[in-house]
Amino acid sequence: MDIISYVVTNWREIILFLNLLGILTFIVLLFMMSSTHFEIERNIRAIPRRVKEMSVNLQSVTVGLHRENQDIRGREKEQVIDEAKKISQLWKSRREQLQMGYWEKMEARADELTEMQGQKEHIEELIKRTKIKYHKRELDEESFREIVKDYQKQLMEINVKIWELEKSLG
Repeated sequence: MDIISYVVTNWREIILFLNLLGILTFIVLLFMMSSTHFEIERNIRAIPRRVKEMSVNLQSVTVGLHRENQDIRGREKEQVIDEAKKISQLWKSRREQLQMGYWEKMEARADELTEMQGQKEHIEELIKRTKIKYHKRELDEESFREIVKDYQKQLMEINVKIWELEKSLG
């Protein structure tokens, strides 16, 4: 109870002490705020100087780039253009070679295959007609065998060529 009696008797002194403590805290906070404010103002004042430095640096970089571009525009630009033309010609000729050469060969092979198949059908038709003539007794057996033998030889050669072309065409 000692503390309660002390507080009751000295409450004015305690309030005065708390007021002083609050005032000191307020002064310390005010001082800290003013120093922070001063620091912020100093940084704000430095911003235009930094912006000016950055502007000068950008201008120097721009001037340097402009000089580099001028250097390229001269003799080096012509060399670059010549090299680019050479490269594009190499690519173009290679591309055309692939497109034209390959497809022309493929088309030629396809045309040749179609022609060979036509010849095969023609020879098969000739063999049929020869058989019909033989059955009608328009051809003797020996002539029939010779004619069919020649046609079959041609037919086998054509079949081999057709097989090779189909193999190359895939």
